[in-house]
Amino acid sequence: MHQPTRVSLLLAIAACIGAPAFAQESGTAALTAQFNQVCAGAAPGSALASRCATVFASPVPNAVAIAADHNDLKELPGAGRGAAKDQWPSRQEVDTLLTPKLALFVSIDRDHAFRSDDTIEAAFDEDTTTFTAGLDWHPMNRWQLGFTLNSSHENQQFRGSMGRTQSDSTGLIGISSFDLNEHVSLNGYFGRFRGSQDIRRVVSFVDNSAPVAETASPDLARTLGGVGLDVNFAHGSWLWLGSIGFDGARTAIDGYTESGGSGFDLIVPQRSVKTQRGRLEVGLADTVSASWGVWQPQLRVGLIHEFSNDERTVGVRFVDDMNGTVVHFDTGAPDRDWAQATVSSTFTLAHGNSGFISYGREFGHSTSTGSTFAIGWRIEL
Repeated sequence: MHQPTRVSLLLAIAACIGAPAFAQESGTAALTAQFNQVCAGAAPGSALASRCATVFASPVPNAVAIAADHNDLKELPGAGRGAAKDQWPSRQEVDTLLTPKLALFVSIDRDHAFRSDDTIEAAFDEDTTTFTAGLDWHPMNRWQLGFTLNSSHENQQFRGSMGRTQSDSTGLIGISSFDLNEHVSLNGYFGRFRGSQDIRRVVSFVDNSAPVAETASPDLARTLGGVGLDVNFAHGSWLWLGSIGFDGARTAIDGYTESGGSGFDLIVPQRSVKTQRGRLEVGLADTVSASWGVWQPQLRVGLIHEFSNDERTVGVRFVDDMNGTVVHFDTGAPDRDWAQATVSSTFTLAHGNSGFISYGREFGHSTSTGSTFAIGWRIEL
């Protein structure tokens, strides 16, 4: 009596195991499938109604698919992903803070990143420049405190189109460290940023009309923080280093309505991107004394795992669509694991002046990669 039930259960389990994974849908594919529905709601006499009529009357084969592709909706996930890039302090900046005196420091970071093209998200090149000024203080035995003021400018250019996203943000990061003993220290940081984006999405048409730039300027807010456990062991002039930590950030981008008058002006809702990353690092530094001071070259290598930043569904609608049809499409899958390596040099001069220079590179990404160059200077008071 129970055998058919067991067989049915086994078949159901087998079907679930063998079922194909949910297929992601790009903005181009989603708009192609819903183009007729969007156009059916176009306000009479609107620019959208005019564009739809031109597409439907076009002798060009696959005019609807071409019109959907020329909307470049797959640039939207990239704009959100770029705004959520790493902005927590570099290892060199954190180490610079750990001094037994009151000190001021400044640094400049230059990041470069790129993403390769796929069916879900558009390829882009991205450059970010961050200026940092900070203060650190040793208020009591074992404790060190500090803060940084950061101003960042990001320029993200999509390849194969005239679309781009620029972001500017400013914020404060508080940093603390507690020495558990002479070899182990516990450190953490927390910060908030406010800023805005300048978005340009360029729409072209099947009738060879001049492309139209759709623009918007939404605000953004970012919260970030992390904790880490650092160890160090000296052997002669050599210093062996290790670190394990967790870093997280959440970036919220306000909803916006594009302006440009192409007929394909979008209404984009608020979006939120969250990353949660674990890191494991090892390093080796040498200490070289000279007549002018001390030079410390250092190499760090690490592994990063992303716990969050999952695929998301984005829903947009067109301004002139009276029916408010929402076109849903997906963002790409995140890279879960990658490696990074950083080489740096710290120079300590007389009278408490010191500086650092570093270069870091990421390895093992499936769709994107990045590099960072940083230089900084510290004056002890």
